[in-house]
Amino acid sequence: MYCPICHAPLEFDYYHYNHIGQYHCTKCDFKREKVNYEVTDVNLDEGRIKIDNQHEIKLAFRSIYNVYNILSAYSVCSEIGIDGALIARTLSDYILKNGRFVQYKLGAHQGTFLVSKHENSVSYDMSIKYAAAEKKGCTVMIIVDAISRKYFTSETSWLWDVNFELLNTDKVKRIFLCGRYAHDLMLRFEATDIPKDRIQMYEDIDKACEYLKDSGDETLYTITCFSDRMKFLSNVELIEG
Repeated sequence: MYCPICHAPLEFDYYHYNHIGQYHCTKCDFKREKVNYEVTDVNLDEGRIKIDNQHEIKLAFRSIYNVYNILSAYSVCSEIGIDGALIARTLSDYILKNGRFVQYKLGAHQGTFLVSKHENSVSYDMSIKYAAAEKKGCTVMIIVDAISRKYFTSETSWLWDVNFELLNTDKVKRIFLCGRYAHDLMLRFEATDIPKDRIQMYEDIDKACEYLKDSGDETLYTITCFSDRMKFLSNVELIEG
């Protein structure tokens, strides 16, 4: 990445993903400024964080980008004068109600639906990283059935920006590539080192769900965009949380 002021390369002391981290310009004085609020302790396995060494918050969704979302909410509330302890209690175990993170059941599978934006590789990478971190065996379903409203040319080159290689782990037992663009997904996966016998392709999302309903009982993660979400969720039993 390059400095927006002098265009010299940026140097990162650390980063969590993409451009998120501690950076400074190698030529001018551009850098990440000192923050007013910070997460000082993180334990994603236990699902908890601590802000400013004093306020602990329990995570309903254990991911690094959710940590950033919570810190943003905490910062805004603090700036308008709400007490930190009250903010922490309110945010603890908070579950989004906008459909971005949905628990469901399909046959014997306990599942998690992760909304990721088509054409946004960072969004996909974070969802894939979350699924790949599953401690037990899991299956991952990726659905690309409709390109977003911004595109009308069946543009799928963005698939090559997504780090699907993160799924190359023994914990990911099966991968289902589904939807109208399943063949485009398969072509992208052929460029990875993921064993081919773990990958199945279904253009028909309903048929993929029918197959999974009677196949296995491992944890299931489904990754797709808002435009395709109901094409999958209409096949499953939603779990209220």
